[in-house]
Amino acid sequence: MRTEKDALGEMQLPDEAYYGIQALRSLANFDATDKTFNDYPAVVRALAEIKKACALANRDIGALEAHKAEAIVQACDDILAGRMQGQFPVNIWRGGGTSINMNLNEVIANRANEILTGHKGYDQVHPNTHVNMCQSSNDVYPTAENLVLYREIGRTLEGVARLEASLAEKTEAFKDVVRLGRTCLQDGVPMTLGQVFCGFHGVIRRGRMRLEALRDDFRTGVLGGTVVGTGIGVLPGYVEAVYPHLSAIVGFEVHLPANPAGSPIADAGLFDAMQNSDGLIELSAALKLLACSAGKIANDLRLLSSGPRSGFKEIRLPAVAPGSSIMPGKINPFMCDLVVQIMHQVAANDWAITMNSSISDLDLACNATVGFFGLLQSLEMIGNGFALFSEKCVQGIVANEEVCRRYAEESTSLATIVSTLYGYEIGSKIAKLAYKEGITCKEAALREKLIPAEAAEELFDVYALAHREQCVALLKKYGSMRTID
Repeated sequence: MRTEKDALGEMQLPDEAYYGIQALRSLANFDATDKTFNDYPAVVRALAEIKKACALANRDIGALEAHKAEAIVQACDDILAGRMQGQFPVNIWRGGGTSINMNLNEVIANRANEILTGHKGYDQVHPNTHVNMCQSSNDVYPTAENLVLYREIGRTLEGVARLEASLAEKTEAFKDVVRLGRTCLQDGVPMTLGQVFCGFHGVIRRGRMRLEALRDDFRTGVLGGTVVGTGIGVLPGYVEAVYPHLSAIVGFEVHLPANPAGSPIADAGLFDAMQNSDGLIELSAALKLLACSAGKIANDLRLLSSGPRSGFKEIRLPAVAPGSSIMPGKINPFMCDLVVQIMHQVAANDWAITMNSSISDLDLACNATVGFFGLLQSLEMIGNGFALFSEKCVQGIVANEEVCRRYAEESTSLATIVSTLYGYEIGSKIAKLAYKEGITCKEAALREKLIPAEAAEELFDVYALAHREQCVALLKKYGSMRTID
């Protein structure tokens, strides 16, 4: 065991621990769940990248001795290479990031001292004085959050794009499959299954574009703002040096928030970014829209595939697992169920994110835990869930073309074409006759001698009625039959 001390006293730490006394206090104080930063390597990675960039910047401006900066950089590289696994035990449920910032500072300081002196401790490199130079948790942790969210949005977009592509393929495959449209779960008018999937594809495409448009907002950092945006404790040249280093390390440009044009306040963008977390609400809203859109699609597919004997049975979904422990042969729409459950959780996260972002007090948006980790869960579920939904459900959907066409041809809604030619009352009469006699609207119209047989074949062609241009052309061709006073 080794002894470390801070402003509150001394504590004993295991010899193998690279974290220090402040991490140990946090571990004891905030152990509300079993979720620690060891479970979130993406966050640890972003923090290590920031600490590396800060060390290089402080070396460049002459604030940090080169050999100490090199030891800090090597310690950060050890973290990035995965050689410090298990050294980040602080719980995620704590404030604005002080605990994990100090956890990183202590791990890096102990490892840097080990590199320089052969043993842990803070003889050469101190966690606050050297590793945290020109920084505070208030500017380090929000910057790390943005780096993580930028990357996770990118991964999520891959899953969304896969679902979008699958829906586009089915739009093409089903473009000539005529079915009966339904409104309020009642018979509507003919349309094609491709038109249905066109709508599915459109809403996912729009959601993907919305999410892509938001992604660049998370390439901003607030390093240099320190506590509230004033930059207290930041040495000359640090801000100018740190962002180029950070951009090179993470592989994409990171920059300060832009200042609003004409603002009388210097660094207005920093004050705005440190006080507000509306970007988290906006991102959550975009994710909720995607989740709800996919949930609607999943519910529609469940209905259209219901059966196999007693439901709509217009499509067949791929079987991924037996659906019952007691009913042989039962197959459930499991992948659709998965997407619906994702929708519910993302919507729940959105509510929590909204509440969390609105309760930060005064000069710092410090209650980021719920919002940040809620977003990470939503991003992960949508990215992975949409990819699974695409692969294990959408790509394998098969249309029951005969069933689809029969529903369209037998629907009493085809009396709509009679109504267009002769008025609503006569159309209603045809619909009632067809329903009462168990015949089609075409047969009812012929029985009532409203439409000549040769015209009926065209006017009741469900494929033509499913396409606006063809429908208009038919009414133009047979317009002389139209007798509405």
